[in-house]
Amino acid sequence: MQTRYTMAMSWLLVLACVAFTLNSGTSVTRASSSDDLRTILSMANMVTGQSGSSQLIQQMNSPVQSPSQVATPGSVDSARSNIDRYLDVASRIDPRLGQVLQRSCSDQGQDPVELEKMIRRYGHGLVALAELQKTDPTLYESKIEELSLDAEVMQLSIQLKQIVDANGADGPQAMIHRELLQAAMRTRLELSIENRERSIMRLNERVQQLQERVVYDEAHFEQELERQMAQALGDLDAVQAARGR
Repeated sequence: MQTRYTMAMSWLLVLACVAFTLNSGTSVTRASSSDDLRTILSMANMVTGQSGSSQLIQQMNSPVQSPSQVATPGSVDSARSNIDRYLDVASRIDPRLGQVLQRSCSDQGQDPVELEKMIRRYGHGLVALAELQKTDPTLYESKIEELSLDAEVMQLSIQLKQIVDANGADGPQAMIHRELLQAAMRTRLELSIENRERSIMRLNERVQQLQERVVYDEAHFEQELERQMAQALGDLDAVQAARGR
């Protein structure tokens, strides 16, 4: 419950900041800086329910990839492509959040490679969802839907409290909103359970892959040692270096 409350309050904080930015008569491009972008990314992390301690779980929740397959900021084109994916995820969470992040990114005056590095460093929540979009589109869509339900539940909760304060808890309007809130909560809980079950399955698959790799390395210890030595000395190309993993 505490996690849900924190996520919902963080969601409202983001929307409040977005609303202030869009309605204050000034644009993010006027006063933006690296600190502004970091702040926006931090708020986006809170919306997605991410924290620094969850990064290990995010890594375990991803399929094993060789170094040649992992998207890294190695070129301008790949960096721009990744940035576009992160902005798309932010817009899916909330269009206003995506708009503010887009403006902040445009104002950085940095090359795409450095900008992507900053987003990966401070926006790990968005990055994790973007990677999930590639590796498991079905779970990604469910996660986006769950975030939308979080916002809907919080909005209905606020509305119900306002109605109760104004007209009492037994009025017809309060009863209708209570039923709407309960229905939204029911849908959210059902979806949350499904998402967690799917995440557990992915974690188990990842653990199985790691166990198989440990068994392989133990059985082929000298061969793996020789491969790593060759890689360290630069005697292997990218494909050969990745083949051992």
